[in-house]
This record gives sequence, structure tokens and C-alpha cells, in this order.
Amino acid sequence: MTSVAASRAGASPRTGTGLGAIPGRVLTVTRTVIGVAARVAGLWAVATLTGRRHALPAATARAVATRLHRAGPTFVKLAQLLGTRLDLLPAELCAAFSRLYDDVPAVSPRTARALLADRLGAPPETVFARFDAEAVASGSIACVYRATLLDGTEVAVKLRRPGVERIVAADLRLLAWGTALLARTPLMRGLPAVAAVRQMSEAVAGQLDFTAEAASLVRLSAALESVEGIRVPLPHPGLADAARTSRGLLVMEYLPGLRRFSPAELGREASVRAVETALSGIYKILFLDGLVHCDLHPGNLYPMPDGTVQMIDAGFVVRLPEAARRAFTEFFFRMGTGNGRRCAEIVLSTARYPAGMDAAAFTAEMVALVDSVTGARAADFDLLRFAAGLFELQRRHGLHADPLFIFPLLGILVFEGAINDHHPELDFQELAMPYLIQALFTRR
Repeated sequence: MTSVAASRAGASPRTGTGLGAIPGRVLTVTRTVIGVAARVAGLWAVATLTGRRHALPAATARAVATRLHRAGPTFVKLAQLLGTRLDLLPAELCAAFSRLYDDVPAVSPRTARALLADRLGAPPETVFARFDAEAVASGSIACVYRATLLDGTEVAVKLRRPGVERIVAADLRLLAWGTALLARTPLMRGLPAVAAVRQMSEAVAGQLDFTAEAASLVRLSAALESVEGIRVPLPHPGLADAARTSRGLLVMEYLPGLRRFSPAELGREASVRAVETALSGIYKILFLDGLVHCDLHPGNLYPMPDGTVQMIDAGFVVRLPEAARRAFTEFFFRMGTGNGRRCAEIVLSTARYPAGMDAAAFTAEMVALVDSVTGARAADFDLLRFAAGLFELQRRHGLHADPLFIFPLLGILVFEGAINDHHPELDFQELAMPYLIQALFTRR
């Protein structure tokens, strides 16, 4: 969190987090990794010996998540991703990680103005009539501000925190080194830890790339154009050029009225419409376009009183390869229609597994798992529990899921809470069917 501390002190964007801070990260990262790994490994070993691997105490899971939160932005983002790796971690830990958000104090107004001047490439007064240096949103990677252009257009200005890219890069190098060592231990041997951390590290590093985020906003907006009621802010055509985004400045549309409305404030009709609209959008971009917005927590998805939805922050949008898109789409379809045998075939075609595995036994257990959830309403269907069952089944048979198969699950898992809060009786499998059928049977 060095960059946050420096920002509070009002440091300049050039000196807010110097290279001298990086050696200190070695100690922070080492303490965090060893402390978390030792605590989880000990409890996990006990749970494994007693036959209750997923029975990690909830209080312990929350304590681990808190420790990772304090370690800085890299660990917050990695924890969010690890929250979906039920094939690697206990369910309670995944639940704690999936609820971990990186709401941290904003940089000082003085630093924000200095960052804007440094990254804009022009005097701010020649572009902005007003720039409010008090952030409207603040995360571990960036802060967002409201501003007005000279022509009166309201815009949102996203500024990457000073020096955060060096902190993240150093953390990821240390994590890669540490994971390579842990992968040789008896606890981790045989697990795809190195590959999983590598892919997650790429996802974390990608959230620093505002050029990619600008492109994702355009891509999401275009993909969602046919879904009425969803709005995605577009990058400003003249100010979101690569020269500025590469320096950590992203200017985009300002969406007014963004706040978290409770279901009671929205009312039943608006809540139902907003949930169905949002989920339709998620299904459309996932099953038809192969796009996964992996960060749709309540701070990035806003149901509005008129039943529409505002979807923001495209820093963690994954484009699935065609094979992965089609595999997950068919898995979801076969799960919804109760075809557990085909679900098993899809999993076996995308996962790694040892020679001599009992495919027949795995298939029989998959059939039973799918039968237990077919046709369930959102109020009755616990995605986390289903995913835990799926990955526990894979673990027993020595299978390791392809990380690309995990990202779609992440996108839906993060959104699941909104379904249960706003529209508990929704049959989300039924809502998915038109998109699944189009993707699998009518798309050319």
C-alpha cells in the first residue's frame, strides 16, 4: 500500500512511489505469502485428514482475506480471482475472497491535480472547464473524478495511482518465484498452481492497462447494443487516445445518478426488470460474444429506479477463445437441460487428468450433481455450492480445470448475490436458454 501512503502525503506523480520502495515489498510479500500459506495449509491438512476439506472456519477465511487486503492492490485482485478456484482452495476461503473489494482512500486532491496535468499532455485549463479533485470512486488501482469539458460535456476521469504499476510488477515477480517453490512441496504437488498464478497475474496486470480498458468499453457497448436497458460509458473520442491511456489517464462518459439502491428503494417492478436486464446482458456477451465481465460486484453494476442498468469499469474483461466459449456455453446448456453425461464429457475434454482415471465413475457422479440442480430457481440454486461440488468431484478424480473455463464462472458468481437480493424467484437457467440455443444451434 506504499502508493496509497505516499498519495496521502501529497507526493508528486513522479515521486509518489519510488523505486526505493520496491525492496520493502519483498518483506511484505514474503510475510503475506508465508503467513497465509501456513495458516491455510495447516487447517486444510486437518480438514483433509478428517474428511472435511471444505470445512475451513469462516472466521479464519475472513482473517486471511483481511490480511491479503492489507498487503496491497496485487493481493486484493489476486484474492478476487482465487475466489473462484474451488479446485484449489476450500469453499469458505473462496467465499471470503469473492466478497473482497478494494475500496481504499483516494489520493489527495493535490496529487490528483498533479497526475492530471502530468498525463493529459496539455494544461488542464485548455481542456477542462472544471475538474473536481475529490474522487467519486476509489480503488487500489485507480481513482475516478468528475469533470466538465470546455464545451460543457460532463465526463468521468480515471487516474491510475502513482507508482502502482511498479508495485504490482514487483509483487507478481515475487509471487511467480514463490509459487514455483511451493509447487514442489507435497501440499501443492500435482496442482496446476504455476499455470493458475500465471494466468491470474496476467489478469491483474491487465487491469493497469487503460488502453485495453478503453477498447473493452467500446467492445462491451457494441455487444450490449441489442440488449435494451443497459448502458456502458464510452471513452471520449478525442481524449481517450493511446498516448493518454498508456500514461494512466482514461476520460469517458459520465453516468449521472450512480448510487447503490436497495431493493426496497427500487421497488419490486424495477428490481425484477433490472436483474433480468443485467443477466440477459451477461448471457448475451458471454454465450454469443465470448466476453466475460469478471468484476460485476455492486460497485460496478448499478440497477436504476427505471429498471435500467449502468455497467461500469471494464478493467477486468476477458475475451474467451472460441473453443472455451463454446465449451462453457454447451456445459451451461447441458446442465440446464439435465444432461449430466454430456457435462462430464465437456469437463473431461477441457481439464487435465491422470492416466487410468475412472471416467465411468466420474460421469456417474457428474450426472447426480447435475440432476440435483436442473431447473432450480435463483433462490434455490447456490452457485458457490454447485461449483464447490463440481470441483470437489474433479479433485477426487484428479482433474484440474482449465483456467479459461473458470472466468465465465467468476463473472456469474460475482453477480449471483444481486440475483438473490433483488429477484430471488428468477429461474436464471430459463432466462439463459434463448442465448444458449442461438449460440449453439442457430449461429452460423
